[in-house]
Amino acid sequence: MANSKNKRLFTSYFSVTVSISIVLFLIGAFLLIAFNARKITNDFKEKIPITIYLKKEAKKIEIEQLIKKLNIKDYTGSVNYISKEKGAEILIDEIGEDFVEFYGSNPLLNSIDVFLKSEYVTTLVFDEVSNELGKTDFIDEIIYDAPLISLINENINKIKYWVLGIAVFFLIISILVINSSIRLSIYSNRINIKTMQLVGATRGFIRKPFILTHVKLGLFGAFLAIVMLSGALYYIQNFFDYVNFESDIQIIMAMFGAISIFSMLITYLCTFFATQKFLKSKIDQLY
Repeated sequence: MANSKNKRLFTSYFSVTVSISIVLFLIGAFLLIAFNARKITNDFKEKIPITIYLKKEAKKIEIEQLIKKLNIKDYTGSVNYISKEKGAEILIDEIGEDFVEFYGSNPLLNSIDVFLKSEYVTTLVFDEVSNELGKTDFIDEIIYDAPLISLINENINKIKYWVLGIAVFFLIISILVINSSIRLSIYSNRINIKTMQLVGATRGFIRKPFILTHVKLGLFGAFLAIVMLSGALYYIQNFFDYVNFESDIQIIMAMFGAISIFSMLITYLCTFFATQKFLKSKIDQLY
């Protein structure tokens, strides 16, 4: 009889732990995907340049001062000066023909590519920067891909709503799954709960061991989820050469901490309300 009871308890606790670990793993995986999608988007936005073409008569000191001025701007991510010789080399590589030889001279102008920080990559900011720089005498022309910027920002806003909706969906599902697993676990002890109550035990005294047990199971489930997520991150980083999570280690550790706290909180609340239900139930309702 004792072995049968222990087996049922083990099965119940095992089910709760596995449910919690799988749910937390899925939540963590989704958060990592969402975070890296945002990171990739920001990297892409920071590769959209404002190209400043300089007049032929622009002096070297004027160009250097302009570059210094651009570098200290809040919106500037990086500045890249491209001489007309370097520009010719890049264009020859792209088109596969030596146009300089065809024209007899290099028709290109010296230029500066200004890359903005991701949070400043909007059509409005690009227009403001263009208008500000357009007042400089030795600048010939300023160009940037306004339609691309608008398209990116519009799609990002749509994606944000989708991500938020999916996150809420995952959160609700996780709560329902964990709650169901804990309720089933508490259900198998409903007779013991009511018996303790009938002999005079307080509700707090009855709830305490169940809460402590399930919070511990929640922590263990969180630990398993973190181990699985760490393994997945290690595999992804080693399988894909261009992926590097080392720079995001603080964010990943914060996410692991949040998963553990969420697991403790949700198991506490679910256990509290599950035991409360049976404490309020009448004896004939337990069967």
